[in-house]
Parts: sequence; structure tokens; C-alpha cells
Amino acid sequence: MVPYGNARMQFGKVSCQHGEEECEGNRWEQCAIAHYPDASDYFPFYYCMESEGDNMLSNVKKCASDANLDYSVLSTCFNGAESNELQKKAAAMTPSDHQYVPWVLINGVKSPSDGDNILEEVCSAYTGEAPKACQSLEKAKGWKRCYA
Repeated sequence: MVPYGNARMQFGKVSCQHGEEECEGNRWEQCAIAHYPDASDYFPFYYCMESEGDNMLSNVKKCASDANLDYSVLSTCFNGAESNELQKKAAAMTPSDHQYVPWVLINGVKSPSDGDNILEEVCSAYTGEAPKACQSLEKAKGWKRCYA
């Protein structure tokens, strides 16, 4: 997950499609991912922020608390040079040929459904013991996994 959207990096400065508030939201989310790299830790924060829409910046503390993330860790990252470095990293990770967001890649390959069938696509690409979500999907679809 790369919170960057349709932002552009020019002369070392990020410009976001929907303005500075979008860039600030991206920076908060990037800090959460950087300091809590396990998706089960950062995703509740990310989801809360995105659910707040235009009010996300007024709800950063609430989202951090709800997700059991330390707001002071996120705030130190956001208010320091680290968040600018994370913006540059996100810019480098975002494919230059992306045409819209979300631009969903699974194992480096663009999702044919643009993420609409993400569970099926991830489960099909997954190797190893299937996670519970994939096991449930396999049962529902009658899939058989091949462990070659």
C-alpha cells in the first residue's frame, strides 16, 4: 500500500491532485506504515483516516487511538524530516505509468479488475498455506489448490 495517489514530485516538492490537505493525509498514512509495517497494525488507522474523507486531518488522534497506534510516534514522524523522505519514497514506488487510483498491483502485475476482485486475485497468486480468507473463498468457489 502506497498512500500517494496522483501526486507528482517536482523539484523535490510533492504536489497532490486534491491539494495540500491530501498530501498531509498521505504523510500521516505513510508515517503509520513506516512505523507499524505490519498491515494488521497500520491498516485500521489507514481505513479510519480514509473513512473520514475530507475530515481526516481533524481525526488523526482519534484514528490513531482507535487503531492502537501511538499518536506521538506518528506526530514526530509527520512533523519531522522523515515524512518528507517518506513522500519521496512513495513517489519512487508509484508507477509513473499509472493512469488512475487505486492502481492495484499484485506481485508487480496490474490487477485485471482494478481491485474489484482483489481477494480472488490475491488468493490465486498466493503461494504457501492459504490464509483463512482464501480458504473460505476456495470452499465457496469449489477451488482446488495445486501445491507444485
